Amino acid sequence: MIQQYFKTGKTIVIDDQYEEAKPLLDALTRLHIPFIYSQGKPNSDFPLPERENPFHYNLVFMDLNLDFKFTGGLSTEGNQKTFKGLHSQILNNLLKNNNRSFILIIWSNEEEEYKDHYLNIFEEEEKYSTDKSPYKIISLSKTDFFEAQADGNYKFIEGKEVELKEKINVELSKLEAFNLLCEWDKVVSQSAGDTIDDIMGLVNHISDESQREEHLAKILTAMSIAYSGVEGYLTYTNDQVRTDSVLLTLTQLLNDDIDRNVLNKRQQEFTAWRAGNISEIKQIKSDINPSLLNNKLLIFQPNKIDLTGSVYRRVSEISGFEQIFFDSYDISKASKEYIKSYKKKNNLKTLPHDDQRKLEYDYCINEVFSKAIIIELNLSPLCDIVQDKIVYHRLVSGFIMPAEYYNVTKNDLAYFVKSPVFNFENEDVFIGLDLRYFTSCTKSQIETKDYLFTLRTNLVNDIQTKLASHVSRLGVLNL
Repeated sequence: MIQQYFKTGKTIVIDDQYEEAKPLLDALTRLHIPFIYSQGKPNSDFPLPERENPFHYNLVFMDLNLDFKFTGGLSTEGNQKTFKGLHSQILNNLLKNNNRSFILIIWSNEEEEYKDHYLNIFEEEEKYSTDKSPYKIISLSKTDFFEAQADGNYKFIEGKEVELKEKINVELSKLEAFNLLCEWDKVVSQSAGDTIDDIMGLVNHISDESQREEHLAKILTAMSIAYSGVEGYLTYTNDQVRTDSVLLTLTQLLNDDIDRNVLNKRQQEFTAWRAGNISEIKQIKSDINPSLLNNKLLIFQPNKIDLTGSVYRRVSEISGFEQIFFDSYDISKASKEYIKSYKKKNNLKTLPHDDQRKLEYDYCINEVFSKAIIIELNLSPLCDIVQDKIVYHRLVSGFIMPAEYYNVTKNDLAYFVKSPVFNFENEDVFIGLDLRYFTSCTKSQIETKDYLFTLRTNLVNDIQTKLASHVSRLGVLNL
């Protein structure tokens, strides 16, 4: 099982004594698990990876006694601070993961003495804490598995290599959900290899190495031209944007390969499903907070603000925005509950008609309309942006509203589109778009807009499809 979890070369072993680590490294080699070994110190034969380039590791073996020369062990406060500070610094510099996306196996010859102090670094109130929290910690003692030899080296006690593997497997068997993510990681890694092989298959028949590299360069050039267009490619002023076009083309091929490998190379089935009926589905949505999940699934914030799916806050009022709002908002449905709560709060059985209409209007304007963030969504085709063919960006207008008003927008409007609820700036919100307000702006104007975030591709594709269906073959809007 351990092989199934960690086949993607994201394993690291940290032990300052190579002789003590060697049996474990040999075992990982026999299990065909790629790994990195480090002695945990910058100035050593096997230093830690550069702190400027932290990496996503899935499995970390950590020796707790990294060449500590403490008098009296960890009995003194000063030694404890040094110990915790060093280990916290190692994880902070080593790991890019800060979302509990790695398994940590800790061990040493003094495991019982060091363990509790080490675990303190994962406590928020600890001065020398780290936010690189593991998904699971497996604690083992070196002396249970290794024994010193006369030549100073260490080896597994007879039968203990199998026992170590089985102990880890028992713990991993409890993590079926985590295993599923590791399986997907493996599929992506395999798919990337398939994509590269597909391209390299075009040059493998060339025996001369210099000609092979020359032909591969021509293939990459053709891929850049295919993505950016002839005119776009020739107008590029630097190699970076041409390179981007190649990588984006490879990404499209990779996406197809991932889909194919997921279906053709079936993975170990996930069986720990938590929903078997509607009530359990509702409970799951209550437990996990779908808006926070949608924050990951629907939006992100890239370095560029002019990409397809970019959302901008409209600073100046747009003509007719109130009409966008009122056309899509079910005032009657929304105000009914408000009036009901108002009467209950003020101990009233009825309200004069004029008073009720005024309350409805005040509620709509003050309680709802005032909370709207007026936005514009960039729906320009990504290929036009990459190929630098954009003369005008295409924008659709709408609003961001608190999630509490999600169910009082109308659902039967052909021109109105709303997103699922997601979390933005610690508030649950949704986007409403009016496809009738389809405008444009120049490239220079887009750079001055107040950028908020970018919608992910799948949501953008859905909106673009609905926009396309809103336009007839003759290009006349179905208003």
